[in-house]
Amino acid sequence: MFDLDACVAFITNKAAKKMADEFNDRLMKLGITRVQWIALFYLGKYDGISQKELGELMDIKESTVARLIDRMEKEDYVCRLKDKDDRRITKLYLTEKGKKYRQECLPEGEKMAEIFTKGISQEELDIFMKVVDKILSNIGQEL
Repeated sequence: MFDLDACVAFITNKAAKKMADEFNDRLMKLGITRVQWIALFYLGKYDGISQKELGELMDIKESTVARLIDRMEKEDYVCRLKDKDDRRITKLYLTEKGKKYRQECLPEGEKMAEIFTKGISQEELDIFMKVVDKILSNIGQEL
């Protein structure tokens, strides 16, 4: 018989929600949301990516990305520029203020990773990552 408490999907979703909530609470003290932090991370890592690419990296809809970038643009963290070769594409760049803010906020991700993995060996983390990869590859496949 099915047991929700032993269901991998339920357990991982519950853990992910708790981690996301904890991370968001810490970031709110810095004046930023977890979603904004993730956007800052990727915009700093991939300078000049498109809104579509950012949405794919963050696993959020393009309309959600547009609203997120609207807010971040108003706060002068991000600027939008049309692609020189294809004006239908909008490229995203961190402003100087955005780059500085990213550097101030980035260490929080490292702190959270340390908290979440405390007492877990590298071998255990490697196994965990392999298992998660296998689970993700199973999504969409029928039995």
